[in-house]
Amino acid sequence: MHFDFNRQALSLACRFYARSLSFPYDELAHELHYLFREIEKNIETDLDNTVASKVLDVINSYQGEDMSALHAEYARLFSYVQDQEPSVPMRVTDLDPQIDHWKLNDQIMNASAVFDLEDAPDALPGILDLFSGSLEMDSDAAINDFYESFLFRSVPMFCEQVYRLTGLNFYKEVARGLSELIYLLRD
Repeated sequence: MHFDFNRQALSLACRFYARSLSFPYDELAHELHYLFREIEKNIETDLDNTVASKVLDVINSYQGEDMSALHAEYARLFSYVQDQEPSVPMRVTDLDPQIDHWKLNDQIMNASAVFDLEDAPDALPGILDLFSGSLEMDSDAAINDFYESFLFRSVPMFCEQVYRLTGLNFYKEVARGLSELIYLLRD
């Protein structure tokens, strides 16, 4: 992983994608706009600018969607239905069986972030929030270890499934932007 980016901008982008993968709610558009404005304030490199551009694409596609369609698509893609797994699992340990569960649990237990008890602690939005905090506080080595251990394989798997299975532009843009973010960090 290279470090040619503003950590604050990237941290905000991770929070943006974590919120984008939450159940759509009335104030989500305002929260996404706020995070985008904060990312814009922190653009310093070409990578930061590319990430901000993808975030704007997500916002634009969100505004073009009907809230009831967003609710239905979120439920169809990510919700458990009577003894059935979701179409797209959000748990990184379901996405990538090679993830070290013990190491991930240690990361979660040592995090200052508070996880919603209704969600699995290893759900992708929570992991993105953890990575966001790591970007703000940890050493390059710790950030790289987190990225390699929990994001590099699982996030592209997740994004590919979302992109292939969704019928809404919003979720396609989320998948495209998040996947590109993960790959940009690799270069």
